[in-house]
Formats: sequence, C-alpha cells, structure tokens
Amino acid sequence: MRGTGLKVCIIGAGTGGLCLAQGLKQDRIEVEVYERDHSPSDRLQGYRLSISATGRRALQACLPEALFEKLIANCANPSESVAFLDHHLNRLLVIDLPHGDRKDADSELPVSRRALRQILVEGLDGVIRYGKKFVSFEDAPRGAVMVRFEDGSSTTGDVLIGADGAGSHLRAELLPQARRVKTGIVAISGKLGLSDAVRGATPELILRGPTLILGPRGCFMFASTVDYEDAEFGEEQFYDREKYVMWGFSAHDTTLNLPADLDALSGRDAIVAVIRLMDDWHPSLRRLVQTADVSTVTAFAVRTSVPIRPWATRNVTLLGDALHNMTPFRGIGANTALRDAAALRGALVAGARGRADLIQALAAYERDMVKYGFAAVQTSLKDMERFHADGLLARTATKSFFRAIDRVPPLKAAFLRR
Repeated sequence: MRGTGLKVCIIGAGTGGLCLAQGLKQDRIEVEVYERDHSPSDRLQGYRLSISATGRRALQACLPEALFEKLIANCANPSESVAFLDHHLNRLLVIDLPHGDRKDADSELPVSRRALRQILVEGLDGVIRYGKKFVSFEDAPRGAVMVRFEDGSSTTGDVLIGADGAGSHLRAELLPQARRVKTGIVAISGKLGLSDAVRGATPELILRGPTLILGPRGCFMFASTVDYEDAEFGEEQFYDREKYVMWGFSAHDTTLNLPADLDALSGRDAIVAVIRLMDDWHPSLRRLVQTADVSTVTAFAVRTSVPIRPWATRNVTLLGDALHNMTPFRGIGANTALRDAAALRGALVAGARGRADLIQALAAYERDMVKYGFAAVQTSLKDMERFHADGLLARTATKSFFRAIDRVPPLKAAFLRR
C-alpha cells in the first residue's frame, strides 16, 4: 500500500540500494528494487566488508531492530589492530583498536558480502524484482519517470535511483559526462581456509586485523583474517561463517605485466605472476599467496571515478559506486554508499511528507553526496598512490611517515580517524 503517495524505483540490489529500500519500507513509502541478477547469490564472492561506525549508523537507522541485531550476530570477530609493515615484516606502524565488542556502537562490523545480502533482502519479498536489467528511462505524464528493461517490460515511478554499481547503466544515461578511468594499478586477490596449520603459519598481526605491507618496486599487499566465535546453532540464524585468511597484491600494470584480458587469467597464472615479484619477501607472505585456493583468485584493473560538476537535479538520482566509485585502498566504498542511502532516505521522506519540495530535497542530497563522496574518492586515490610509489625517495618518506606516527600515541588516534 502506498502510505505517502510516492513511489520510488531503485535500480540495483546492492548494499546501498537494499539499505535504502529497507528504510523506505519502514517509512511506508512504496519502493521497488530492480536487479539484473536472477537471485540474491549471483556473482557474490565471500570476502568480507568492514562496516565502519558511519555505515553502522546508516544500517541501524534503516533496518528494523530485529534485522539489525541479526546483522550483528552474523558478523565476524572485530579487528584488534591495524598494522603497516614492510615486506620483511618489520614494523612501521601498529594501531591497537579499542572496540572489541560487536555490540559497541563504535565497533566495526566485519560481515561477509553473502551474509549482508541475505540479511538485507529479508522482509523485501515482493519489493525486489530479479532478472530485470535496466535499459533506459524517459519522462512520463504528471512528472513521473518510466523505466524500461531488457526483457521488454517497463514500470513507472515518481523517483528513480541508480544504485547499480560502478558500471552503472543509469549513470551513463543520466550523466554521460561522468567518467571512470583506469589508475594503472592491477590487483590480484585470493584466500585460504583458516585451518590450524594456516593459523600457525600466518603472521600474528594478520591474525589480529588488517595488515598493509609496503614492498619494493611499488608493490603492495593487504592481508586480513576473518574469524568467528564458535557458536551453537539454536534459534539464531547464521549465514556464511567461513573462516579464512585473505590477501590482495597490487602493483603497476607494467610491473605485473599481465595479459590485457584479466577475466581470462587463470588463478594459477595470477599466483605465478605475484610470486615472481616476491623473491625478497618474507617466506610467510609468500606462503599465503602460494597456498591460496586457486578457485578464489581473481584479478582486476583498479579504476576510479572522476569528480563531476553540478548538474540540474531532477527526479532521477544516484547513490554509491554508481557515481563516486573509488579504489579499494581505503576500504570505505560500501560505507559511503550506506551513508548515501541514509541521507537519500531522509530527502525522500521529507519530500513525500510535504516537509520539503521533493526536487529541492534531492538537490540538497546531491550537493552533500557529491562533496563527501568525491572527497572519499580523492582520499582513496591518495592512499593508492602512496602505497604504490615506486621511487626510492617516496618509498622511504612513506615508511618514515608511518614510523613517526608509531612513536606518538595521539598521532595514532588522529591517523585512525582521518
């Protein structure tokens, strides 16, 4: 039932789109989500997302209380530290994290993509339409917008939202001038199950939390562990409690020297390419790469969005990676999308209930979203450039920077908040 007279159509059942749909449902605003995949599990990998305090607040605001509690129950153990090391495992900077209880309002929520998707779709039966690939939109009578899909079907709503990720087709139609560009960095990632043998062979700091490793020749490695407390399966419903160590190795494309078609690269060949650049690395790090489950190894060219000038607001807008797609080197993409979802929910509610003109409310959302969203893009890009600097002076300066912070506790706290 349309409790407010406003109908919202969302393209994309990703993290941001589903969070928004949950919030709008609570507000009794009619919402429909159109997803090109044919089921919630299509194309999902098992790597975790680290939901920060920002993302946590957005989820708590948009989800029913029981569903948010289920999310907390399905999260992995919070990280105990964040560490920066060199490729010989020498310490550069280690920051102990204060929030070890998932129920702490400021604690991170490490959750697998599978589990998060399963939780976010709960209660949205009849809201999500699967197998619907967006093709185009056009103006419809009485200020509405018509949406067309590849299967020949269409729908009409009052507001259309593109939450269809970095390759957004809706963005391409709404803002053809918005660009994503290659950064010149290629990333390869893999994981291995957290058996007792793997736990014993993995460096302690990686078991404690995210570990960032600066290597020679502009090479960079990230490693982290996903672990869960042992729990009895009673009435509580759990999703995807896989325990593993994951790693990501990245370098300039000219350094990795991989074929142009990364999708055709086998997991074994990707591992060989990484190991070829790790001759002088600590044996424990080499072992993580060499013993990865080949079926989990993927490679991709790192891209980033380019800041865009303001545009004329209308009843079609965007959230998350559909506009401000960023590199993975700050780990804030999903949290920024969740922030978008909570902010856009507020704008839509204000317009639906007559507290503000709808277009003006959407314009205010877009101004703020563009400002903080592209600030996050630039922050992520700067970290990428810092981690992959291949000049000796730049590399030495980065290591000295981390060591200086490591010696001053107040600087550690400030660095963590940046």
